[in-house]
Amino acid sequence: MTEMLFLKAKTLDGWRQAAETTHKAQFERLLKQAQSYASVELPCEHPDDSITYIGMGAANLAFANLLTDDPQYLETLRYWLKTGIGFPHWGKKRMPDHDLDASWLLFGFSLALNWVGDRLPAAEREALIAKLRLQGERLYKFSITDIGTSWTRHYWQNHNWICNGGFLTAAYALAADDYDTSAWINDAIVDFKRVLSVFPEDGSDYEGPVYWRYGFQFLLFPLHLLAQESNIDLHDNDFLRHAFDYRIAVAAANWVNTANFGDCHDRKSSHSRMMLYRLASLYRNGHAQWLANHFDEIGEWDREGREGMVKPGLLPEAWVDFVWYDPTVEPVSVETLPTTMVFPDLGLLTTRTSWDKDATYLAFKCGTPNGMRGWQLGQMFNRMYDWKTIKADHDHNDANSFILVRGDDYLTVDQGYSKAKFTKHHSTLLVDGQGQYLDGDKDPYKGLKEAWGGRLENWFFAENVVYTHGEAAGAYAKNLDLTQFSRQMLMLGAETVVICDDVALAAPRPLQWLLQTDFAAQLTGDQRWLVSTESHLLQIDALEPAQVAVDQWEQEISANPTSAKPDWIITRDQYTLVLSPAENTTFTRYFVILSLVEREVEQLACEFGSAAQIGDTLIAFASGRRHMQIPSRLTTDAAWCAINNETMAAGNVTSLWHNDKLMFIASAPVEVALTERGCVASAKHPTWISCAVAQEPSSVVTEGREVQAKWDGELGLLRFQVPAGKTQVVWQ
Repeated sequence: MTEMLFLKAKTLDGWRQAAETTHKAQFERLLKQAQSYASVELPCEHPDDSITYIGMGAANLAFANLLTDDPQYLETLRYWLKTGIGFPHWGKKRMPDHDLDASWLLFGFSLALNWVGDRLPAAEREALIAKLRLQGERLYKFSITDIGTSWTRHYWQNHNWICNGGFLTAAYALAADDYDTSAWINDAIVDFKRVLSVFPEDGSDYEGPVYWRYGFQFLLFPLHLLAQESNIDLHDNDFLRHAFDYRIAVAAANWVNTANFGDCHDRKSSHSRMMLYRLASLYRNGHAQWLANHFDEIGEWDREGREGMVKPGLLPEAWVDFVWYDPTVEPVSVETLPTTMVFPDLGLLTTRTSWDKDATYLAFKCGTPNGMRGWQLGQMFNRMYDWKTIKADHDHNDANSFILVRGDDYLTVDQGYSKAKFTKHHSTLLVDGQGQYLDGDKDPYKGLKEAWGGRLENWFFAENVVYTHGEAAGAYAKNLDLTQFSRQMLMLGAETVVICDDVALAAPRPLQWLLQTDFAAQLTGDQRWLVSTESHLLQIDALEPAQVAVDQWEQEISANPTSAKPDWIITRDQYTLVLSPAENTTFTRYFVILSLVEREVEQLACEFGSAAQIGDTLIAFASGRRHMQIPSRLTTDAAWCAINNETMAAGNVTSLWHNDKLMFIASAPVEVALTERGCVASAKHPTWISCAVAQEPSSVVTEGREVQAKWDGELGLLRFQVPAGKTQVVWQ
């Protein structure tokens, strides 16, 4: 075991030298934070509120004293330790001694003991050791007696990571004093190995960006300790490696706001500087390093420190900022990242028109509670061991919902935090007034079996074209008779989002199609509404059903984010545009155009499909498997298509005619986006395709190699083969 936890990378003199050189900014923040504690008056008795901040406060004070030898930090630390030790139990309103408060204090107080315990008066040091032993035993014994019903086997939930991380840290600190904590360490090792084995490789976390920000650190903390203290390095893990991808994907247009799926206290940052530093260092991730630096430059960390609603918060992470900062990682702007990212396990697609702060941003979600991997593996654990291991109450019953943002403005919204989970708060569908899963429950997935769940069916994206398709019928109770809820969404450039929903039922029932906004929608035409935000607008054209009953709700969303602070209530209002078919039928199609500018939208008569003309763009979605036809305009077997002067995009297509000209042929169905410069094609098998090209190209290239292509000058078609998968082909 090393002398000091978390600090093996350097000697103490090395850390002190870094404080004067490479880590000077981080050191200054640490001292500022430690100094702020001197004026804090702690409660004499355990408050009703959470006490997690006391743990991180102790760690900052101890680390500041360790680096500076300044006695003022030690004196303040003694007061903080005495206060915490004086509480007979850690945690009051929620699972005293057995949950988050106990774990955070075990973590911070154990670091104080390890770093500066020998500087404490002997009696105070012994009192600290005794309290850590007591609280560690309480937490550990709970973990081995309450197996499978509480956080002990909730592998996908932050409580599991924080609690195991708390007694693991105490175990390492107490082991230095010859206290046998080997069982604590071994059980924590088993737990974290299991956690990392069951999370998805795409890096996604169903709890959403806020709880990612709160809980993910307690994967990084224990793994750091395991590598340092037990020589068990678990960092070679794809979930961890891609965690930054997930977090930047759910950062909205201005990077500070979020796609706040799941329980989210607010829509703001939920980034963490220390975690960006750690991911940057572990995986040489220059994008994470750049974003941490960028937020320093624009003052975002200062704002988050003042206003952040996740406690203990950003400022108390000062000591971790110092330890995890790695100046050798070269920053790389996030603007070099892809603008569209997909996380199949969660059923999440996010896209932005650019990395500019005023970009248009869309996030679409249609997946399974807990994520697909977690849902199915959790069901298996439950059957094998009679556990209740799926605890997904920070997830929401929001399959086939979406969030649309432009710049700083939310054009469509998600509810954020809610204790009782209601589908009526999301931009999706109610059947006979009922939502998804156990609608209205705190944990709407409690006791449900593996057959439940939505699914991200398909996605395709190319320049200025993003398509996604979700199927959510499995998210609704069987007695609602819903057999299909297929949502296709098409985003074209920065100003157009098209929604095509097909809803089928075994028996006629009322339907309510929901669109959530911050501001009330104003009727401006026949089935046309306008929503005006602070700087932008959203025009809504409901082309199908042809006749709808319209309602608009004003809903108050209220939540108590933590039972540890029962008087903390978050409320906000949102407006819901509700569209219902005039009559109950067994099949309904919703065909809705969302425009970010005011403009004319013309519905077109389309045989075996639905079509509209939006400016110079023709958009169509098929009904069934017959060729869509608009006389002299369009004939295609595509499931969907979008055509304008610059791009022809289509999905599940083998042939497409536009304006009586053959534009495309494929020997098997593909997704394709064709421009005058080339095409992007996604194929399930090696496929021959023919594309309309104005003139014979001098070269046809894919991935840096020339493709053998055949040019038919009479027909104006270029023919070549694309392999299975997604391929970009360029000609000139």
